[in-house]
Amino acid sequence: MKKILLIALTLSLASGMAIAQQKGGFGQSQGFKGNDGNSQAGNSQVGYRGNPVDRLTEQLGLDEVQAETIAAIFDEMQFNRDEERQRAREAADEARANAHAQIMDVLTPGQQALFAEHQQRREDLKQALEEMRQFRGEDGFGGGRGMGDCNR
Repeated sequence: MKKILLIALTLSLASGMAIAQQKGGFGQSQGFKGNDGNSQAGNSQVGYRGNPVDRLTEQLGLDEVQAETIAAIFDEMQFNRDEERQRAREAADEARANAHAQIMDVLTPGQQALFAEHQQRREDLKQALEEMRQFRGEDGFGGGRGMGDCNR
């Protein structure tokens, strides 16, 4: 029984981590889009904000053709990154489904029912967390203390 609980806990943890990574991780607002195109919005180091093509144009004195070529390189790099992330998500989903099927094969019918109940509770919790994120708003701040709405 301990082994089964350990397997279920491990599966839960792995899927939770995958979901967190898919959503952008802890503390990252839902509205953050990462590196949209060539904006490099996620790079928050001082001096590295804004469009990297504009930055390189200013720093290196690029002409228009060079800037367009470099922008295309950044766009291709972002496209490749997005494709790789999608492939990794699909592989993780497939591995999770495979592990789930293997676990179900090991369990008795009573244990399968308990496992399914546990999975449903996890799904309900994920849904509740998603609703909380939507309530907070796109920027992660839903108008709490200090926003003038404390007396509503």
